[in-house]
Amino acid sequence: MNLQDIGDLISRTRYKIAIRIRILIDFMMLVAGMALLNFGGTSMTDYAGAALTGISVWLFVTNIFAEIRKSERTRVIENEEYSKQLIDCTLPSGFEMHVGALDQVTLRPNLSAAAVRPYITSAEVNQLLDGARNPIMVDVRKFEVPEALESFRARCVNIKRPNRNDPKIRLQTDVTASALKRCEVFALARTDYFSGSATNEMACEQFESVSKSPIGRPSLLFSVSDLVIQNSRLLGLEESVLSNHIGVSTIVLTCDHQVVLQDQGDQAVSGNETAVGASGSLDLRDIDETKLNAPTLQGLLRYGMEREAREELSAEFNNGRPNTFLTGYARYLARGGKPEFFGITRSRSTLAQLKPTRPDKRFVANIRGIPFLPSSAGLIDVIDSLLKEGETNRRRYSLSMVVSLRIGREFLQHQQLQF
Repeated sequence: MNLQDIGDLISRTRYKIAIRIRILIDFMMLVAGMALLNFGGTSMTDYAGAALTGISVWLFVTNIFAEIRKSERTRVIENEEYSKQLIDCTLPSGFEMHVGALDQVTLRPNLSAAAVRPYITSAEVNQLLDGARNPIMVDVRKFEVPEALESFRARCVNIKRPNRNDPKIRLQTDVTASALKRCEVFALARTDYFSGSATNEMACEQFESVSKSPIGRPSLLFSVSDLVIQNSRLLGLEESVLSNHIGVSTIVLTCDHQVVLQDQGDQAVSGNETAVGASGSLDLRDIDETKLNAPTLQGLLRYGMEREAREELSAEFNNGRPNTFLTGYARYLARGGKPEFFGITRSRSTLAQLKPTRPDKRFVANIRGIPFLPSSAGLIDVIDSLLKEGETNRRRYSLSMVVSLRIGREFLQHQQLQF
């Protein structure tokens, strides 16, 4: 186990301790009672120590067994009705549903949402995004896991096993064509990766109670989809109570005209899949590190995409020219409608110079490239070949790769990039 693995273990342990604060308080009371009993020195402190020790032992044992019983009496299974709910639900105006599985044509009730990987996007939003300038407003209050999922938080984190609990940025404003045209302010807030694991990443799951009797049948406790779809309508980000931390993915191009691909390693999301360029999520520190007096959503997204490319690929960029073009926006429905933004990023690095930085080395198994003719048409040809190759399933493409390629292709049909 290396230092990074130890750090991740400590992060997960701290999180689990924090959500079991009652047990921690019981243990502290037990320690205090025993200290009074052994070192008090008077009859009153002995009595107080004995009483405190007895009460804390009873509370500690009671809460421990309550946690064990809760774990034993609940199970997490896939919500088989979620795909049907998605098919029947009303989408935000201007958005259409697509599937990220290249070997599937449509989302059908008999197919799981997790396997088909549905998402929604808007052609009008995608066309406006790069040219818009939307100011941001940051809410300093931290996101709280909704009460309906509060008692399942530890179970969710155990299932999803996120690598580390970095502070993230939550999007609280719906991305619409009118908001982009009017330069409306976008509201952001603080969240963290574990909160996303306990909310968005559980969208396809439901919790059931397990009967004590061998012949009893389990009963439904809670479906996370109830927080995604209400009254047959997909909730917007302004209404959603999920973490909704912002994801970013960008097609990275090298100065020697290569489209960069990376085979990902073992990780919580998109593990052992092929990704295009760089993909991740906005960190809370990105807001300060953009070094702009009046940061915009678009500037923050470009910075986040380039930061991911630096971390995952060691890519370098020219100063004084735009390096990243924003190609579009989508919401991943198998992840609770999580917001994702996409781009195309030009690097001044060659393919041979690319390598993952040390912290991200274990998440990147291999970096490779596909040559393209330096024009929008040449790049479209490579995108088409990659999408066709993805249908063979020789190696599974990440959802972010599929959507990046599709949205990038549409962008290039209307934009002539200079190389």
